[in-house]
Amino acid sequence: MFNQRRVLSAVLAMTTVAVVVASAQPAQAAPQPGLSAAYSARAVAVGTRWNLVLTVANSDTPTAVPFSFGVSLPSGITSPAAATSTCTGATITTASPGTYAVVGTIAATQPTCTVTVPVTSTTEANYATCADDITGLVGLTEPARCASIYFAAPNAS
Repeated sequence: MFNQRRVLSAVLAMTTVAVVVASAQPAQAAPQPGLSAAYSARAVAVGTRWNLVLTVANSDTPTAVPFSFGVSLPSGITSPAAATSTCTGATITTASPGTYAVVGTIAATQPTCTVTVPVTSTTEANYATCADDITGLVGLTEPARCASIYFAAPNAS
């Protein structure tokens, strides 16, 4: 009887180990916050001031995440004022006119933060900011869609 208990205990232990090993899931990469882009209006008058808003969303990450990226405005759009941010410790530098470098952190308690770039144009045209205009992306996923704005010339009366 003593040997039967040992054998039964050994079989039970091996079965438990096999179940635990079989049910183990492969490790998954931690989710990264995402970056999205949107203009504050879709169609506006030439010469008026609007914003390109770049939003960092941290909905799936329970820790603070440092990030950095560059963004270039489309040719024909200029920025009449300095860019601003609500992201923790963000610094925004202008690498050249219309090109910005952003470094910051999105806090674990902050579901979103933004980088706002004022924009205007003196030329009637449709302008888009897409993933190709975002460079050096670190700590974020790229925008899934393009942001666009149409600057329209006033109609002659």
